[in-house]
Amino acid sequence: MKTVVSTNGIAERKRFLFWQDAVCDTFVDLDCKAYADRPFFGELATARCNDLHFSIVRADGQIVERTSARIRRAREEVMLISLQVRGAGVIEQDGREARLGPGDFACYDSTRPYTLTFTADFEQIVLHMPREAMVRRIGRTEAWTARRIEATSPVGSLVLPFVRQTASIVSDVTPTTASQLSETCLSLVTAALADHNGSQMDGGSAARTALIFRAKALIDSLLHDHTLNTEKIAGLVGISSRYLQDLFHAEQSTVSDWIWKRRLERSRRYLADPLHAGDSIAQIALACGFADFGHFSRRYREAFGASPREDRAALKAGGSIAG
Repeated sequence: MKTVVSTNGIAERKRFLFWQDAVCDTFVDLDCKAYADRPFFGELATARCNDLHFSIVRADGQIVERTSARIRRAREEVMLISLQVRGAGVIEQDGREARLGPGDFACYDSTRPYTLTFTADFEQIVLHMPREAMVRRIGRTEAWTARRIEATSPVGSLVLPFVRQTASIVSDVTPTTASQLSETCLSLVTAALADHNGSQMDGGSAARTALIFRAKALIDSLLHDHTLNTEKIAGLVGISSRYLQDLFHAEQSTVSDWIWKRRLERSRRYLADPLHAGDSIAQIALACGFADFGHFSRRYREAFGASPREDRAALKAGGSIAG
């Protein structure tokens, strides 16, 4: 991790204003208020992989608000996930309140007002990414915000340890490895949300929603495996292959079509990402689960109207990616 800012060395009377500017630059435009009238301490360390940002926040107590006025002026739409490492925090959004203790996490959406409250010093890891990246995984965000995923829940217990370790090494591994680790982080978060939603709601619809989100999260975490298929995913989810297909048919898709779609989307992101500029197209294809380069090229052209090489060349020439 790279330390971006610290209030150490800043004049006491200027520290909190310095901190608010740093928080706004790192996340989204926010209003911050110190919780106690004393010299303030805050430190931010960040790392990035593709569109996913990891931020470690260590700071004294404060109240953070995303107001309607800030939202109206915003140029970006961001989804954030706060994982409590130390201390306690409260996230309020969409009429709900998530009280976080160590190991718990919750999501919030920058396109609607929210409040974060920390009454004492704390530490969090915050994942933030373009909102659309999370919408592709969970659909409408309103159902998922400010819901506490407990550290003791079956899937939730896996999230903080994995994210914490990934955040500590993501800057030191190859771009391909970093991307795979980051995708797994988001897949674990998605699976934990789906598991929570299924356990909190009654009825078969909620259970089906939880199962298909879990299946999609597993697919995303295993895209590099060229042997990935319906049977393998069904076994990991704990349902029959036929039932898994029925779940995808209800969304006008199939398991195999979804796998290919996600592989192609990931390969295109890698081709456009400067972090993967040193990877050959064949390496990117392999990292996304394509064992046959010819098959990859055909699928890519069918999906995007240009070959992988043409898309990459367009970027190097300063143009935009085809399609």
